[in-house]
Amino acid sequence: MKNKSLEQSATRNFIRRSPNFFKSFSAVTKAKGFSLSGMSAAVGMTSRGKITARSAIDNMSKQEDGGVIDHGLDYLSGSRKNLNTKSKVKAINFYNKNKVVSGRSRTRGGSLKSKFVARAFRSLNENKPMFFNSIKGNYLMSVQSIKKSKRGKVKIKSRLLLKSRKGAPVNIKATHFTREAAEITIRKIERFYHDQAHKQFKRALNISR
Repeated sequence: MKNKSLEQSATRNFIRRSPNFFKSFSAVTKAKGFSLSGMSAAVGMTSRGKITARSAIDNMSKQEDGGVIDHGLDYLSGSRKNLNTKSKVKAINFYNKNKVVSGRSRTRGGSLKSKFVARAFRSLNENKPMFFNSIKGNYLMSVQSIKKSKRGKVKIKSRLLLKSRKGAPVNIKATHFTREAAEITIRKIERFYHDQAHKQFKRALNISR
């Protein structure tokens, strides 16, 4: 019940890219006793010891109460399946600092533009993405092709893979999706207990229907 309510509420309130996330990392402290008026249970998220899940769970708490995400990487549509922001990130596009073109230019002197073009050629030849800074933030891009016009103008075709959130925080509006899920579940509890009690009586009395 807790998984179904959480998933439905989350789907209504924000984009879910991992369909099994709540099934894997949600947990319940079960209610004890037999008095409905005095029983209580708690639903929450747990990383289950997985370091990679901690950041995602922290972001889930900000979806609930609101907050600012000011660290980590924001994977853009260019890194996702079918170039769709609602899809998962392709495995090949997960960030690996060892598979990124170095920020250092191998050429001495020159303008920022010429150094950028030189790094773009390296990115294309080595089949590695490269970072570049813009007014809107620090991006990682994959160079698809480089062409030179008859007038000598260099045209670079690229795809943005991700954006660093450092220096470009994202404000998250509170959705209260877990509260919403809890309220939906509470309304179903009486019927749930009735159905479960009926099953137990049938089992104990060996009733076929």
